[in-house]
Amino acid sequence: MAAKGLYPHHGISHNGHSTPQQNFITKYIFSTDHKMIAKQYLITGLVWAFIGGGLSILFRLQLGFPDTSLAWLRPLLGKWITSTGKLDPEFYLAMVTMHGTIMVFFVLTAGLSGTFSNFLIPLQLGARDMASGFLNMLSYWFFFLSGVIMFISLFVSTGPAGGGWTIYPPLSALPQAMAGAGLGMTLGLASMVLFIISSLLGAINYITTIVNLRTRGMTFNKLPLTIWAFFFTAVISTLAFPVLLEQSCYSSLIVALEQASSCPISISQEKHYPNKEEVRYYSSIYSGF
Repeated sequence: MAAKGLYPHHGISHNGHSTPQQNFITKYIFSTDHKMIAKQYLITGLVWAFIGGGLSILFRLQLGFPDTSLAWLRPLLGKWITSTGKLDPEFYLAMVTMHGTIMVFFVLTAGLSGTFSNFLIPLQLGARDMASGFLNMLSYWFFFLSGVIMFISLFVSTGPAGGGWTIYPPLSALPQAMAGAGLGMTLGLASMVLFIISSLLGAINYITTIVNLRTRGMTFNKLPLTIWAFFFTAVISTLAFPVLLEQSCYSSLIVALEQASSCPISISQEKHYPNKEEVRYYSSIYSGF
């Protein structure tokens, strides 16, 4: 006699309980399953890895072959190729900035951490899923929206953010400092705000899952080393990212005020830095460029 529940059909699981039917959208797009969300993080991270690698190739062509004309890139880069066939210096800094930002935040921090944390934590704890599937889904889509805004910033007419991936002022605060300190910087900061929210949601979910959803008999002394690594990473993220969130919001506000022609901050800064050369000089002192 066949065992009961050996061949589940029509939403009936092996233990006899009914499971909700899922369509394509709820299963593959707005999924709350930790394995599917891990795959979403992986695919998105791989896409960003290719984009970041492409930007790396662009500025390394200039760095590795300084005497070679890059005029053949003009159909792709337009005005950012100078009349001498070289990359515009400010665009070069923007490429370095975007490459660092993409690889550190969108590939390593979110792509790899989001993939392995979501996939392995429930499996190695013996849990059915993460503590909050909805929070897990929300974390990914904040990350995805952050990536969309960062991708849009690559194509603004004034150039993408160019103040370094650490976003130190005054390069990140003064629109007159460089081309990439205007709209591109504003979009970059907005993208970072959403990214930090995504990371906080994920970290809270990881910590809650590890503390509360361990299988029976699995004490903290028996946790695998990978779970300890995910746990401490989440704790550090929870402590550090609120500060970064506040700073990103503050920097976004400063940039927005600077771009307003009637803003008194803009007038005072123009008096302090009377020309672009002085702005770049003081920026190099503060940021190490």
